[in-house]
Amino acid sequence: MPARPAILILSHLAMLAAGFAAGIYVLPILTALPGASAGQLQAVSQQARYSGTFRKDLPGSDALHWASGRLHVSANALAFEGSVAPGPDYRIYLAPTFVDNEAAFLQIKDRSLQVAELKTFGNFTVALPAGVDPAQYAAVVIWCERFGQFIGAAGYR
Repeated sequence: MPARPAILILSHLAMLAAGFAAGIYVLPILTALPGASAGQLQAVSQQARYSGTFRKDLPGSDALHWASGRLHVSANALAFEGSVAPGPDYRIYLAPTFVDNEAAFLQIKDRSLQVAELKTFGNFTVALPAGVDPAQYAAVVIWCERFGQFIGAAGYR
């Protein structure tokens, strides 16, 4: 008989952990902002000086952490046409070199420029901060700040 209470406690703790994990995954989806419209994307892409591609098959990406789509970089904005795996606390960085995994990004993070928080998991546009020249950078990285997780990157120069 003493085994039954232990099994009940363990099963309830396992369900609590599963519910917590599901909440971490689902909450960003429920609170995500709408993506950029076709017109907003077109306005940036028509002015684009550079372009690049986010791919799911980068060494630092996996089934839960990825970005896939087309990047457009104009003198004062970024536009992304595609999708990003849902998650919390995503940030968009301009990086001095292209990186394809967490360890490589951590080596250059202090030389990278955070330009925005990512609050959607589809198409987006982001205005670059005043005085930022995208020609001084070579890639855009999407990074999960809360968990220190590489999501994706696209080289554009």
